[in-house]
Amino acid sequence: MDLNRTGRKNPFKEKQNRTPGCLLLVGTILGTLLPEASWAAAQWSKDSGWGDADESSQRKGRSSTRLSSSRYQVSPFSPGSNNLGIDIGQIFLMGDLTRDYADSIGTQIRYTYGVSEMFGFDASFSYSSHTDNKFSLAALKTGIRMNLAWFDKVIPYTTFGLGFFRPAIEVSANNVVSPVLFGLHGGAGVNLEVTQQLFFGASLTLHDMFGTKKELADGRVISVDGNYTSFLLNAGVTF
Repeated sequence: MDLNRTGRKNPFKEKQNRTPGCLLLVGTILGTLLPEASWAAAQWSKDSGWGDADESSQRKGRSSTRLSSSRYQVSPFSPGSNNLGIDIGQIFLMGDLTRDYADSIGTQIRYTYGVSEMFGFDASFSYSSHTDNKFSLAALKTGIRMNLAWFDKVIPYTTFGLGFFRPAIEVSANNVVSPVLFGLHGGAGVNLEVTQQLFFGASLTLHDMFGTKKELADGRVISVDGNYTSFLLNAGVTF
């Protein structure tokens, strides 16, 4: 019995008629996507380190070389830098100290370690002698240095910290009182980078020594305290 003659649809014949169209559609899609996929795969292989092991290792070697070389290119007060300087300048006594003693020249040795671009650890030892050595000041201080900005090679900064102060007061010819006091210090300054290893600058710092009382051999009790300000010029090296 011929199914076509009865008017019925032949499903097998209908599938055979639709097959070339489906293949044509699939071929068109694959023809469009395959070049794009091939280009993307080529780009991924080129950008990643999987395509060429030797080339990837060479790029890693060049990158590590740049990192290791930049690690040692320190500049004054940059992260990871060690800065050692010598300061000299005027010590201005304040308060009751000005009644009996005069201002004088003082010196200081300062070390600063660059923790980051903004902060650093600061430590210093200073000494000054006043009025024919009738009064002297020694101080060991630590604190934080904060870089405010970087203007080309000029670096303004502030400092704040704690310290131990040892004022020595000549009470009589054979009697010197020299207690160890605790205190604070804070100030501001500016540094100029001369080279990557040399710097120059100035600072103004206020020191506040917490007072104490000392009893003398003759029974008298004196109060030892005071404030002073230091204006220092400094020069140093970075390593």
